Amino acid sequence: MNIYLHKIKHKLWESYKYNPPIKYKKIKFFTETEHTFNVITNSKKKKIIEFEQILLLSGQSLNYELMLDSKASLIERLRCDDIRFLISPTYIAKENALHYLEDDKLISDKIKIVYPSINENRFKVFDEQKTNLNGRIKLLFIGQKFYGKGVPICFRIAEILNKKKIDFHFKLVCGDIPKNIKIPKNVEILNSKISENFKYELYDWCHLFIFPVVQDSFGVYLECLETNTPIISTNIYDKKDIITNNKTGVLIDTPLQLYEYKNFGIKWKNWNEFQEIFNDNFLSGFFENLSNKFVERIENFLNNPFLFKDMKKNISYETIERFHPDIKKNALIDLYKKI
Repeated sequence: MNIYLHKIKHKLWESYKYNPPIKYKKIKFFTETEHTFNVITNSKKKKIIEFEQILLLSGQSLNYELMLDSKASLIERLRCDDIRFLISPTYIAKENALHYLEDDKLISDKIKIVYPSINENRFKVFDEQKTNLNGRIKLLFIGQKFYGKGVPICFRIAEILNKKKIDFHFKLVCGDIPKNIKIPKNVEILNSKISENFKYELYDWCHLFIFPVVQDSFGVYLECLETNTPIISTNIYDKKDIITNNKTGVLIDTPLQLYEYKNFGIKWKNWNEFQEIFNDNFLSGFFENLSNKFVERIENFLNNPFLFKDMKKNISYETIERFHPDIKKNALIDLYKKI
């Protein structure tokens, strides 16, 4: 097949590196079709475009007002014949796209849902010996945005755990923590860039991944599935299509998240405004109930160890059933054949 694949820079599409569905052409000039990610190129070639959130195809990423203002021109562009398929990672991401694209039938027919896949080389099967929650509970967070990934909420969760005298060790990987922030007791900060191997060692070390994210993210959900790690997360954007609530993880509704229809590009017009609104809301106690719910779910695992064991078993089975690399590989080959 005569297809050029653009450079991969995101965990969501990492599977093309270790399990490519076809042998892609190395020189774009000699190809008839190109496969891109979160971008529409200016070429006249036939295109397959994968997206996280459809408005990112406007060419904007931090100015949400401009994203909204570009809807009409984006609709016009996506209707063009050179764009053959748009690949959405979830059903919810497709619904989100059609909301902004005014349910355009021509574009809707181009959108195909192809779920992401795990890295099978990193996959950890269920291990009965690693289901013991007796003693100190080990918590992990990995995220590079202090506000967007919910680090202040992580700190509040740690403060509540300390107040309840729960024995825990919370390793928190983030290089974006302000210098004047007080670090709670039992929280260990890793503020330097970590290697892939060390990252997976951290997953192997922890019992639970704590992720009160309010912007968007994808990588950690796939990593938790790969490593048989139960995640407690906010129910953001489309992640309930990836994590089955109370089966392969715990999803908790958040009072604030980036991609709210009524606020995105309106109440917060850019990334800086969203950060400010998050911080103001956090300082006013807006996330206190959410923080308490995270603590309740941590305690629930501690008080009911069988729930932890069952969830790890569920993750192992469902990950292979839904996110095995061959599932995505075969779906892509079918699309390529149609082109």
